[in-house]
Amino acid sequence: MTNNILEAREQRTHQINQIYKSGSLIICVKANIPGVDKNLNEAHFLVRLFTLRIQKEYKCEFIKHFESADGPYSIIQIKSSDSLKMKQEFILIEDTHPLGRFIDLDLYDHNNHSLSRLGLKMPYRKCYICGKDAHVCSRAQTHSITSLLEFIKTKIKVYLTYQMERHIYDALIKELELEDKFGLVTKSSRGSHLDMDYKLMRDAIYAILPYLVDLFIIGYEASELTNLLEKSRPVGIIAEAEMLKATHGVNAYKGLIFILGLAILGVGYALKHNQQFATIFENIKQMSQSVLEEFKQAPKTTGLKAYQNYQITGIRGEAYQGLPSVISALDTYHDEQEQTLRKVLKHLILVSEDTVLLKRANSIENYHQIKEKLRHVDLGDPIQLKAFNAYAIKENLSFGGSADLLIVTIFLKSIQNEYFQ
Repeated sequence: MTNNILEAREQRTHQINQIYKSGSLIICVKANIPGVDKNLNEAHFLVRLFTLRIQKEYKCEFIKHFESADGPYSIIQIKSSDSLKMKQEFILIEDTHPLGRFIDLDLYDHNNHSLSRLGLKMPYRKCYICGKDAHVCSRAQTHSITSLLEFIKTKIKVYLTYQMERHIYDALIKELELEDKFGLVTKSSRGSHLDMDYKLMRDAIYAILPYLVDLFIIGYEASELTNLLEKSRPVGIIAEAEMLKATHGVNAYKGLIFILGLAILGVGYALKHNQQFATIFENIKQMSQSVLEEFKQAPKTTGLKAYQNYQITGIRGEAYQGLPSVISALDTYHDEQEQTLRKVLKHLILVSEDTVLLKRANSIENYHQIKEKLRHVDLGDPIQLKAFNAYAIKENLSFGGSADLLIVTIFLKSIQNEYFQ
């Protein structure tokens, strides 16, 4: 063990003593990383993940993050009278969370004494490779540092892969099951989409979900952003083909595969490389610098025609600029209520370029008039909401591009809440 690490541990103890206040408990969240390099990106991820969990589950009076030669750590102050109960809860987290073995949740009681498993007559932590007492393996150096680190990295990637599947699926379903959605498909209505219904959209979701998860893995494993979009394009092509197979040729989510896929790539890269949440949008912007080259092609698609006729860049422009509409929508997304989600969707319709709407509007003038009509709708008034929804269906309108951005917004909000705030 290097002198720098020993000095860092002494400094951490000193900081805890300085922060300690009578009547409070102190929790130190520290990654359990073997070897000399304690500042792996995985260590930062673990500390952030478990700090956020404690922040959500307990009333925290003080939280501060530190970096040191002994790795990153957080010091949290909690007002509580039952240090024993809290230590037992933290031990349960360490023992049952899929990544709990790689984190230390050290608790200092009202007298600033560290509570240990041994003091509570609880068993030692187990080695995550062989299952024996960890301190025995550590002293005997039973496992190489390389094998231990590889185990930790693999477990984190597997954990995040399963979590991403949940986040992606939840975002897709929340959007699909949102009612009174201005003519879009819902659980109870086809809206203005006579070739679609709830079951078809569900089938499409299940068809594309595995490939969206694959995009996360590609982003997570990438060492650089250069050409990452091109490298992932074959996965997007397969996802589109599987979607069309599941829907018997109906285009349910083609645009979404592109824009949500970019967001997922950006998230994977950010989580692996210890980046901040805002960096995800910079990642997307950097990956998308070539997408506007497509406008030089013959205008065969709605998006390309919109650019040729009106210089509307649509979803490509959104990606090229790093999802500015989604960034602004996140500021309006404060809870999971349906009314809030509709307000977010309305915001996205008004600030983004929706080429799906442009096609259904039949003219650029009508396109702008529809947006202006929506601008004056009070979504909190059920009568106005129902009336605009009926109007959208009667006029055969679709806000599909904005719905795709809503899914991206829901997805990124869940990512922000769980891994970054």
